[in-house]
Amino acid sequence: MPTPDILSLLRDCYTQNRNIVDAGLIQSATLTPDADAPGANIPGLPPRHIARIALRAPTSDDAANAQLLAQIENRLLGHPSISRVELTLLPPLFPIL
Repeated sequence: MPTPDILSLLRDCYTQNRNIVDAGLIQSATLTPDADAPGANIPGLPPRHIARIALRAPTSDDAANAQLLAQIENRLLGHPSISRVELTLLPPLFPIL
C-alpha cells in the first residue's frame, strides 16, 4: 500500500465553502512511520504512519474549530496506512472573525 498524499486527503475537509488546503490553513503536514502501530513488527504487513498536521484556526469559534478538527481526524484515519493523527491548532490570523 503506497504512502498517501496527505494534502490530497486534506482537500476533502472544508470550512466556509473552501477546502482547508486551498484556503491556506495548513501550516505543515507530515507523515512519520508509526513503530507502535498494531502489527508494526510483523513482516509483510504494510507500514502505518502518524499524520502530524499544524493548521491555522479559520475562526475564533471554538465549536466550529472542534468540528473541523474532528472532520480532519476522521478523514485521515479513514486511510488504511494512517494509524494516528496529531493535530495542532494555531490561533487565527484575524481573531475577530
